[in-house]
Amino acid sequence: MLLDTKTSEPTETTTRTEVNGMPIAWRSQGEGRPLLMLNRFRGAMADWDPALIDALAASHRVIVFDSAGVGNSGGTVPETLEAAADLAIGLAGALGLEKPHPLGRSMGGMTAQILAAKYGDRLGGVVLAGTTPSFAVAGAVPLSEEWLGTARKDSNTPKEMLFIFYADTETSHAAGMASLTRIGGGDPVAGAAAKTTQQTLAGQGVATRKFFSGEDGAFKRLGDIAVPVLVANGDQDRAFPVENSLALVRAIPGAQLAIYPDAGHAFHFQHAERFAEDVTRFLASA
Repeated sequence: MLLDTKTSEPTETTTRTEVNGMPIAWRSQGEGRPLLMLNRFRGAMADWDPALIDALAASHRVIVFDSAGVGNSGGTVPETLEAAADLAIGLAGALGLEKPHPLGRSMGGMTAQILAAKYGDRLGGVVLAGTTPSFAVAGAVPLSEEWLGTARKDSNTPKEMLFIFYADTETSHAAGMASLTRIGGGDPVAGAAAKTTQQTLAGQGVATRKFFSGEDGAFKRLGDIAVPVLVANGDQDRAFPVENSLALVRAIPGAQLAIYPDAGHAFHFQHAERFAEDVTRFLASA
C-alpha cells in the first residue's frame, strides 16, 4: 500500500510503503541504477546534505528513507542492526529495486556491512562511509566518550555539530557551516537541530552497542562479503578514525579505500562533489 504525503519541505514529497507491516517513509531523486542510502545514528531523511544528494542523483536514482521508528516512519526501532538490514532489503524489494547499491554512513555503514554479507546476491556494489567494523575486529578503535557524550545530547548547537562531524580547522568548519545551512534550508541552527526523538536514540543505542561489542556476531561475516566494497572516510574522523577504515579494508576481501583530506565524520558533505564522483566511478565497475 502506498500513501503520498507532503513533508515539511514544500518542494519534496515523501511516500510511505508498507514493509513488514510498518509504514516506511522514503524519497527518490534522479534516474539510473538505484542508490539505497542508509542513515547515521539518530539521523532522519532531512539530515542528508542536499549537495550530496544532488551530486549523486546526477548519475543514480537516490532513495533516502527513515527506518522503522525513525522520523516519518512508523513501527519501532529494530533491536539489532541485522533487523535494520532486513528492513532495508525489504524496502528495496517493495520498491522493485534491481541490484541496488547500498550507501551507508556511520551507523548506516554498519548496517550496510550486514546487508553485504547476508544479501550480497541481491545487491550491487556497496559504499561504507565514515563507519567502523565491530570493535572486536583487530585494529578497530572504540568510540571516545567525549564524542559519544556530545552525539547523545537531546539537541546540539552548530558548534557541537562541527565537533561531531568536522575536522578542527578553519576550512573544515567553514564547510561544515555551509552544509548545516543547506540542511537547514538557510538556517544552520535548524540544520543542527535533532530531527528524531530520544526514544529513537535509545533504541538505536541498543542495536549499535550489540554491534560494537560483537554480541550480534556481524563481524564474523565480513570475510564472507563477495560484492565490491568501497570504504571511505575523512582523515580526521573523531568518531571512527582511519584505523577503523583500515580494519574494514583488511577484513573485507577486495575492499577499496578512499580517504579525504582535512575532513571528519561528515567528509561526504564537505567533499560532496568529489565523493559523488568517486562513488559513481566505483559503482560503474561494480
